[in-house]
This record gives sequence, C-alpha cells and structure tokens, in this order.
Amino acid sequence: MSKEGAQTARWALSIAVDTVMMRNKPIREYYDSVKNRKGSGKFAHVSTMRKLTRMIFTMLKERKEWKYENPALTENKFSKLEEA
Repeated sequence: MSKEGAQTARWALSIAVDTVMMRNKPIREYYDSVKNRKGSGKFAHVSTMRKLTRMIFTMLKERKEWKYENPALTENKFSKLEEA
C-alpha cells in the first residue's frame, strides 16, 4: 500500500483487515505465513490489506460472492434485517 489516495480509506481498510483476521481462518493463515516469511507484522498487515483489496475488487468486477461466506450466518443476518 502506498501513501497515495485517501487516508481515511486506508484507515478503514486497516480496520477491515483486523476484523476479518479475527473471524476468518484463511485470511489469518495468510497473515501468519507472510509474518513468518518476512519477520514483520507491519509488512504482513499491509500485504493482507492488499490481498483484501484485490478480493473486494474481484468481487465487484465479477459480481461474485464472498469466497469464505458462511451461508447460515448470512441468512441469519438477512432475517434480522427483514424483522427491523
């Protein structure tokens, strides 16, 4: 990630990566593998931000669903939205 572009967008992506890493095992494994390979948590965090950015871009471009979606959780969230 370069320092070009909106600072707020980079901040939001950083928070998104932190959240996804807590709840998504494959993304966490990617972070850990980069950290072990490079020895830097900061580098691993930025690499994971880039990976998440590429995944989001691909989802939007190709109109795909989230690769690691849990259908039961998604259905539960939609049902709660309909109730409100």
